[in-house]
Amino acid sequence: MKKDKISSLLRYYVRENLSPAIDDIQFVSKIYQSFNDLLGINNCIQIGSYPRYTAIRPLHDLDILYILGDWQSNDIEPIGDLNILATKFRQQYKNPTNYKIEIIVQTHSISFRYLDNNVEIFAVDLVPALKKGQNEFGKNMFYVPEIIKQNRGQKRQEYYQTKQLNNSKILWIKTDPIGYIEVAATLNQRNEDFRKSVKFIKGWKHKCKEKNNEFKLKSFHLEQLITKDFILDINQDIFQSVFIFFTSLKKNIEKPNILDRADSTKYIDQYLLELTENQRDLINEAIDGILIAFEDIDLNPNIETIVSSGFYKRKSDSEAYLFDQIIPILIDDSLNLSIDGFVEKFDGFRKFTAPLKLANGIVDNKNSIQFKVVQNTTNADTLKWKVKNDNNSLQPRGEITDNSTYRKIETTAYIGKHYVDCFAVKNNKCIARDRVNVVVKS
Repeated sequence: MKKDKISSLLRYYVRENLSPAIDDIQFVSKIYQSFNDLLGINNCIQIGSYPRYTAIRPLHDLDILYILGDWQSNDIEPIGDLNILATKFRQQYKNPTNYKIEIIVQTHSISFRYLDNNVEIFAVDLVPALKKGQNEFGKNMFYVPEIIKQNRGQKRQEYYQTKQLNNSKILWIKTDPIGYIEVAATLNQRNEDFRKSVKFIKGWKHKCKEKNNEFKLKSFHLEQLITKDFILDINQDIFQSVFIFFTSLKKNIEKPNILDRADSTKYIDQYLLELTENQRDLINEAIDGILIAFEDIDLNPNIETIVSSGFYKRKSDSEAYLFDQIIPILIDDSLNLSIDGFVEKFDGFRKFTAPLKLANGIVDNKNSIQFKVVQNTTNADTLKWKVKNDNNSLQPRGEITDNSTYRKIETTAYIGKHYVDCFAVKNNKCIARDRVNVVVKS
């Protein structure tokens, strides 16, 4: 499938499945306006993925900075101001929804929970902020309690409660949420595929987390990796962005490498140092899972299936894919590449006359096969071959070689369902491919 068509499918999927619906947007806008009405528009700043236009549905929460004043020192304990503010909300706040509201004062913020029969429908975290300096856009930067970039929702409440019980002193960190919003807004204006790419990656991350809670990648980190890619190349489309992101991700999670905008001594991906070996393996298996699904998009063009591809553990050290060489599969249907396997006759003479495709790939063991190109109209730079043995065989294999299969004459030594692929590569893109199934029976 050509790149433009894949990108079109990706954009459609993001729009129909990940982008917040109009009702969601209106709901969040209504709630944010209700806070502005009570606190004043100059005292509130909406932060996070929603104002960066990179949030995905369903929308669960909203972070709002409440500006207390200017930064003086890290001895400030905002609990008194937050209690006064909470009382003001209980007395004067006009709830724009039909949901019951629960207001919880925490050491680091005020949590507003919108409940339907005691089930949380939406939440707002009102976080105290102190102004300190300006960024390159001439916008204020702030000091906020440390948790602002970490856990969300119930986990954040539990974190605050633990801090309160332990009488822990608040650690303030410098942050630049408006700077991140400005960068995202600029990229969105220049290329709308930026936010679509971010949403697609977040959708994938969410699916992985649903399948295995040990999947520890953070959404903000992933968004900043894509931001970095678009700053380097603003003209890439959504497929290019997604492909570059996934083929670079294994290297990008080896160590922290994205500096915090507000504090050049810190990395926003510092949490990578805390990942266990098993958690890293899980991430790598998820990367392989979705990239394999993209390689097979011509066989299954369902984007939901690709996003939900889950985890794949390679069966041998030799198992390889074109994406390991940063080669995308972008099939041009106007080109023709056809291969077949020719089985040696039983009489012992080296004559390969029986084509495998004619036999639906079925062959006895203790035979020999030679794989050849039958037709090729691609004018490719290179033909790459892959022999993939059944995952349950004693020798799973899966290596990729140039010009011919690894062994000129392959043997049917292992029972199972195997296959041989041939890829026509031109300008570092696979423009045509063909497969021969090899079903070895005793």
